Amino acid sequence: MASSVSSERAFSSAGITISKRHNRLKGDIVEALECIKCIYHHGLLFQEFPSVSQVEEELETQEMDKDLETFADAVTEAQDFTWDSILDEDEDDIVVAVD
Repeated sequence: MASSVSSERAFSSAGITISKRHNRLKGDIVEALECIKCIYHHGLLFQEFPSVSQVEEELETQEMDKDLETFADAVTEAQDFTWDSILDEDEDDIVVAVD
């Protein structure tokens, strides 16, 4: 049933395009008009694309944010560092041989 709905919608839309005033339109023109109507109704015709400078600025901002996060992680790790933690790790690595 879903396939009949889409075809009925297409015929209905074409019926609006072809009227008593536009009864001499050829098939290719009607098809082109229907494509343009579909593109317009889905918001694809008038899209605003960012300029190259806007994209570059956004990428630089993302890189700076990533660098700041890496720096913040390093600072946190440095603040959490203690020499005792190294000594504790070394004690865990010591293996006592039992005869």
